[in-house]
Amino acid sequence: MRLPILTTFLAANLLISCQSKSQTGTSTGKSQDNLLLAVSWYQNSAEMTALYYQGFNIARQRLNEAVDKNEAGKSLAVVVDIDETMLDNSPFETTLIKGGNFQKGWYEWTKKASARALPGAVDFANYAKSRKVEIFYITNRDSSERKSTLQNLENVGFPYTTDDHLLTRNDMSYSTGNTSSKAGRRAKVAEKHEIILLLGDNLNDFSEIFEDRHVNNGKEAVEKNRESFGKKFIILPNPMYGAWEKPLYDYKEKLTEDKKTELLKSKLRTD
Repeated sequence: MRLPILTTFLAANLLISCQSKSQTGTSTGKSQDNLLLAVSWYQNSAEMTALYYQGFNIARQRLNEAVDKNEAGKSLAVVVDIDETMLDNSPFETTLIKGGNFQKGWYEWTKKASARALPGAVDFANYAKSRKVEIFYITNRDSSERKSTLQNLENVGFPYTTDDHLLTRNDMSYSTGNTSSKAGRRAKVAEKHEIILLLGDNLNDFSEIFEDRHVNNGKEAVEKNRESFGKKFIILPNPMYGAWEKPLYDYKEKLTEDKKTELLKSKLRTD
């Protein structure tokens, strides 16, 4: 399940200019116009579409390389996040801007099973299947959303829309203790498959080494693993929400909008 930390214009604009669901807090019914720029970019910019095609094009190249090298005939897998990786939930963000309630609205949204596939996602997933590489969907949606999530994926043409290829936040038999961490679920897939690629919009979708962002907002972990991006880790753009927000708010919850703005301004660079 995607939990809410809402961005501000400043944070969204910063992330977008750099080209770049587990969140905290709840919707209070206050204005969410701070999401307007991020959602507008995500829904309307050609750059957003280009970045998704670019990501999935690179993923296809890496998949081909891994398959061609698989002389031992191992069972290969690609692990993908769902929200803002394979499915577009930006219409739900629109409802927040228009005054919707997060907690109730999110479940109403996923129950519809109407999210669109993101550019290049379905083609990539079906290409992986054609090369006998399985797709595993690891999401922080919860078990109550399993049926509608699988239905949504099937509706837009994704392969492997079966229970054994979907691991939700409640699949805790391989838990590491953190219900939002995907490490245990990745380990479950790795028991019978070699994971050749991971795709997501959040660093936590790739490895537990990115979960702690207390040091330089997690950038040191990225620097240490820079060679993996574009090879095994394919990151996709999402300026609307994410774990990147937590350190900007000093890991504090239930902050006022004024306090959030104050913290964000204090972390902006001028050189």
